[in-house]
Amino acid sequence: MSPVIIILCVISAALAVTMLFTKSPITSALCLLGVLIMTAAIYGLIGEHMIATLQLVVYAGAIMVLFIFSIMLLNLTDSENDFKKKPFVFILGLAAGITVFGSIVYAILNHFKNEANDKTLGAFSSETVLALGGNSKVLSHALFSQYYVSFEVVSLALLVAVVGSVVLAKRKVD
Repeated sequence: MSPVIIILCVISAALAVTMLFTKSPITSALCLLGVLIMTAAIYGLIGEHMIATLQLVVYAGAIMVLFIFSIMLLNLTDSENDFKKKPFVFILGLAAGITVFGSIVYAILNHFKNEANDKTLGAFSSETVLALGGNSKVLSHALFSQYYVSFEVVSLALLVAVVGSVVLAKRKVD
């Protein structure tokens, strides 16, 4: 692995830890933006330029604007954010986090173990992708044909989130 990728991973991990432990919602959103940009840089360095571009445009661009807009619209302060944490909820959340983290580590280790044996991962081989017109064409065709309903459900969920934040902010003003 390249030393530049390792540096980007360390920066991304530091931003992620800062995002989790900061008290300001805006600082947390900006740290998440940094993590998304570092992820796009890593994708770019390993040669996945399409995914890097999508990461920047969709996540770092559009969704982060939505997050920051919602945070500013809700106008969160420390008094509204100060929840009394119960030990049971903390232990349950910690157990769920450890389970998810362990599952991710297991999946990554299993992927790299199986990668040495199988060079044709996924439904399409590189020859099939070239015959169909390239990565972008195959990705867009799959997104708007096979995964059309999922794509629309995600867009509807984002619309509901924006409307919900407007309703919550409007209630505070009245």
